[in-house]
Amino acid sequence: MSRKIYDFDEPISRVGQNSAKWGEEYIGSGRDMLLPFWVADTDFRAPDEVNEALRACVDHGIYGYVRPSASCLQAAASWQQRRHGFQAKPEWITVTPGIDCAMATAVQAFTEPGDKILINTPIYDPFFEVIEKNDRVTVDSPMVLTNGRYEFDWADFEAKIRGCRMWMFCNPQNPEGRCFTEEELRKAGEICGKYGVWMLSDEIHGDIVYDGRKHIPLASLSEEFCGRTITCTSPSKTFSVAGTAASVIFIENEPLRNRFRAALSKNSPGVSCLSLVAMEAAYTCGDDYADQLVAYLQGNRDYILDYLRKYLPQIKPIFPEAMFLVWLDCSGLGLDAAELPDFFKKAGVRLSMGDAYRERSGQFVRLNFGCTRETLTAGLARIRKAVEELVKDN
Repeated sequence: MSRKIYDFDEPISRVGQNSAKWGEEYIGSGRDMLLPFWVADTDFRAPDEVNEALRACVDHGIYGYVRPSASCLQAAASWQQRRHGFQAKPEWITVTPGIDCAMATAVQAFTEPGDKILINTPIYDPFFEVIEKNDRVTVDSPMVLTNGRYEFDWADFEAKIRGCRMWMFCNPQNPEGRCFTEEELRKAGEICGKYGVWMLSDEIHGDIVYDGRKHIPLASLSEEFCGRTITCTSPSKTFSVAGTAASVIFIENEPLRNRFRAALSKNSPGVSCLSLVAMEAAYTCGDDYADQLVAYLQGNRDYILDYLRKYLPQIKPIFPEAMFLVWLDCSGLGLDAAELPDFFKKAGVRLSMGDAYRERSGQFVRLNFGCTRETLTAGLARIRKAVEELVKDN
């Protein structure tokens, strides 16, 4: 059987398509339009099999209430088994309308108002938002930047996990791009086990890792870890289906799973028929697409690293081991934190500012390189021009 080749260089305009990333209210229009490198979705066409399955659903013409089919659940479990070595079972799965919903549901199901929940900043902002909006207390054990790489501060982690009910973390870590090692995951899991702490692992970026690394699901490392972990996954980042809003939540522990589902029933009526169709097609037929996507994105990552080294030494990237996001240290620009948003806006690009992830220096930004090389090249050229003008003026 011949392998299908996907063209990730295909230019597809998302302007006028109700895209949040490309929305006129965020990036403007016409000659003054910013190039968007902020919202973490990709500008690539979804796999052909996904689009064909969605067309068949549309042609049927009825969009009633649905439930995940046995084949859909099996496809999601099988993806974890063959791609990540996680021997998940279909019956462990609860489908939710997005991981943010799943995180909020887990907070409501497994903690009480006033309970403490540990996170490790810088981290994806909904982590602390779902904690605090549900009247729980955020406890932060910040990641430590050591020789250009973010690592856990184990003494601080253990000191602060005492008294917490849950640890919520992101693997790979957004925005830093860490793909955590087995040693790190085991140590964190053992500390949480020591203090009876539930673990929620957001693994939405787990399919996108580089340089031969392997994404390791926390729950795959031991039966004990599996029984204490809520594993959150989704096809959204890998297959350009974020707008279908469906996530796959694995909970092996049956009483825990039942509590989660009871809490979910208070918040969500379920997902759409189109979400489930896209999910099943992606997890059934998406291996070639995922492999080629990772290769293309690794090329984009390497292009960024080389470009910054050659032309923008003032901006230091944190080496992305995973994801299509790069975390950039802009302290070399000599700007105050409050000046960075306006600097990049005048440069003609929209990035995500680091303070959104509770990064304390205010000198970091996040750039999404899940786009065509042409778009990426144009964006970097705009930043280069702005930096050259800044240096000249100073």
